[in-house]
Formats: sequence, structure tokens, C-alpha cells
Amino acid sequence: MIANLPFLTVAQLMGTEVFLESFHHPGVYQYINAYQVNDNMISKGYLILETTSHQPCLIQNGDTILYRTGEGAVRCEQVLNVALRQGIAIYYTLTSGDCDIKGPIYKAQILGKVTSTIDDNIWNALCLQLWDFSTKNLNALAYLDTM
Repeated sequence: MIANLPFLTVAQLMGTEVFLESFHHPGVYQYINAYQVNDNMISKGYLILETTSHQPCLIQNGDTILYRTGEGAVRCEQVLNVALRQGIAIYYTLTSGDCDIKGPIYKAQILGKVTSTIDDNIWNALCLQLWDFSTKNLNALAYLDTM
């Protein structure tokens, strides 16, 4: 029972659906430390990111995305508008406190969509590391299918 506590914690923090989906598609969901992001919009802790390589990863108005700027910095902003130009999706964002629309941001710049944020403490860090290890290295899906 105690061995399941980290997984129950992660399932509660990121949502059961995302937690189970992460075992079906390892590598699609990942966590990153928010200290690596050059942005005042997000609180410090961890970000759960759905990578854009995942086919159902549809970015819509109101979603929070993590992207790389032309200068190489990593930013986290909320999508204000999605436009299509000649079949190419272009994203425009509005940062908190700014009145100017930023963009365009292209799909190739986007690292992923932020599905949840998690507070930075030792228990959450340990739970996220165990979850990440188990999705990439263990055959936990076979165990989950037998239940």
C-alpha cells in the first residue's frame, strides 16, 4: 500500500486521465522544473507538459503553451488567438500585465501544452521522478491492464 502512495499523489496532482494516458503513451507527458522557464507568469514548481508530438495535442484559445522564442529563451504564455494562414496554424499570446498581443508563434517553436502545475516540495519532486521513471522504464501498462 505504501509503495502506491507516490502514484496516487501524481494521479491526484495531474488528473487520473492524464496519469493513465502517460502509461499508454510514454514520452508524451513530461515534467519540467519551472525554474528553467524565463517567465514571471508561472509560479515556481513543476509543469506537466503534453508534447506537441502527441497527435491529439490540440492547442486552442485559452491553453497555456511553453515555447522557444527566436532568441532561444523558453516562455510560458496563454494562447489568445489561433489563426490559420495557408493551412499553417499561427498562435498569438497575451502575457499578463501586457496590453500588446505577442506573436506570431509557429508550431515548430512550441514545446508543448501545459496541462497542470505542481508545487515545488520534496514529496512532489520524489513522486514525479518515480512516475517519470516508471512510464519510461517499467511495463506498468501490463500491470494496469490486469486490474
